[in-house]
Amino acid sequence: MNLTWEQIKAFLARLFSRGREGVETLAESLDRQAALQRLAAQGRRLKHERHDLLLIMGKKVYSLHRRGKVRNRDVLGDCKRIDEIGEELTQLQQQVEEIRRRDELEGELELADETDIAEEEPQAATAAEAPEPEAATATSSDDRLPEE
Repeated sequence: MNLTWEQIKAFLARLFSRGREGVETLAESLDRQAALQRLAAQGRRLKHERHDLLLIMGKKVYSLHRRGKVRNRDVLGDCKRIDEIGEELTQLQQQVEEIRRRDELEGELELADETDIAEEEPQAATAAEAPEPEAATATSSDDRLPEE
């Protein structure tokens, strides 16, 4: 197989042309993907903004309901349901607090006699009344607690 310089040049030109077409096709595909990603991100931002606006609008409508200014039956029904849910939440919170109060009371013991256990000691003991350090710290073998 004897190839001439012209045949080699023609082969390389076709190869280069196909490679360039492949690179162009890849670049176009990447551009389309990037455009799709930008559009999807823009769509997510718009959906988030719409969600926030719906929440704000709902709060405004409910505020109008509390002032007695909502007349639409559909909206009025939703506002009344929100009121009912609020009442149920208040009742649940009261039940929780009642259970916690009972738990606190059960932890405390009732005492029939609430007098002090010992009389209060005088404010300042004189040096003559103070126990001697050796006598106060000395322990006999009988005074010790048994070891476990």
